[in-house]
Amino acid sequence: MGHAEGMDTEGFRVREARPADAFSIGALHIQDERELGHTVPAGFLDEFAEAWLRDAARRTWLAEDERGRPLGVLHGTRVQRLPSAHRPADAWFHVRLLFVSVDARGHGIGEGLLQCLVDWAEGDGVSRVQLNAVPDARTLYERFGFGPPSERLMERHLGRRRR
Repeated sequence: MGHAEGMDTEGFRVREARPADAFSIGALHIQDERELGHTVPAGFLDEFAEAWLRDAARRTWLAEDERGRPLGVLHGTRVQRLPSAHRPADAWFHVRLLFVSVDARGHGIGEGLLQCLVDWAEGDGVSRVQLNAVPDARTLYERFGFGPPSERLMERHLGRRRR
């Protein structure tokens, strides 16, 4: 079976998420939020699941054990750039989250999620994958060929006044 469809590895399987996975993905997000020290409000799981189901642009891969227990998630958005007179159209993928449950870390799940993403991206005309790396995950990303972006990349956070 190809990685874009799913990947079976000893102890876990990675596959593209389906609508029925909304609560499993939400539960993994809650684990991530709590690990980061955030308090998760009542009703968040329902709110997250509904928002995830509405977001048609998002791509999500789910890692689960042989019983179907969710172990990890990777999701983000494919961005398509329109062609111009001086360059062809291209696309990139922005990873919003790569998270593996604490008790499942160290078993290749993060690598499996990244490999499925990379295999899908290469087959879908994506020219680059970008993400914001937390320090603890940098070595994982570097093993997959990630490095710092160009010095030209800038961003502006909206909703704040410029000074």
